[in-house]
Formats: sequence, structure tokens, C-alpha cells
Amino acid sequence: MNILIALDGSECSKAAIDFVLARPWLPGDSFLIVHVVEPIPADMGINYVPTCTTLCDNAVFEAAHSLTDDAKARLEARLPDHPVRCEVVSGMIKGEIIDLAKTWPADLIVMGSHGRKGVSRLFLGSVAEEVLKDAPCSVEIVKSDQHEHKHA
Repeated sequence: MNILIALDGSECSKAAIDFVLARPWLPGDSFLIVHVVEPIPADMGINYVPTCTTLCDNAVFEAAHSLTDDAKARLEARLPDHPVRCEVVSGMIKGEIIDLAKTWPADLIVMGSHGRKGVSRLFLGSVAEEVLKDAPCSVEIVKSDQHEHKHA
């Protein structure tokens, strides 16, 4: 089984890694740890255009690599016989996760959810919900605030 783990550096994504570490896995299972760096919008008058991050944003990519490398080290320590690799990509989060899940191909996506409700959810949306709707495979959503898991 190919397991894609989407991380964003939040407590929710830490809970997702903890969830993966606590599960039993079969000998052939492999893992892909992903962090998506969103483009910085460039102001173009009344419209904005997402642009790729620039060289001055190297710190963002360094932090992303540090995040994925730390998660990889934890997985390799717990599951030494399983292949684990990392990818840091730039783009819109939902689209990049779905694209990677299709091209790798993933059998399961594990990701955290902030569990936002009400107005904050209306304005900020839910990446986890959008991934759940369009994923080509099963999705495990881990909520850190209530330690509950959703599976679809």
C-alpha cells in the first residue's frame, strides 16, 4: 500500500504523523511525506495572480524540508524496513495533494484537519474536506483537538 502523508506544520499534521506511527503496517507498505508551499499572490490591481515563491523565500522551503525530514526520520525509526520519501512542492495545496496521489499512486492519504467551524471555516475553507471530495483513493483525516479520526 502507498500512503501519502500531507503535512503543514500544524498540530493537526503532527497528530497525523502520530496516527501513522501508531498503526500497524504491512511489510510492502511505503510512504510519501508531502508539504505544499502555496504561491504568494502578486497584487495586479483588482486581481491577483498566484506566483511561484522567489529566492527570498528560501526560508519557507528550508522550513518545509526540515518538517518533512523530521517526519521521515520518525517514520524510519519506527518502520525501518519501509520505504519513506519526502517531497516539497509549490502550488495550490488541494491540487498538489490530489495530483501526487494520482501520479504516485497513493492508496491512502493521511492528513490533519484544523476542525474549524462557523465563520472561520466559511472564510478559510477546509483543505481536508476538498481533498476528501476529489481524492482518487481513501482519505484518513486526523483531528488533533478531539483525537478523532474520519475515514472515507
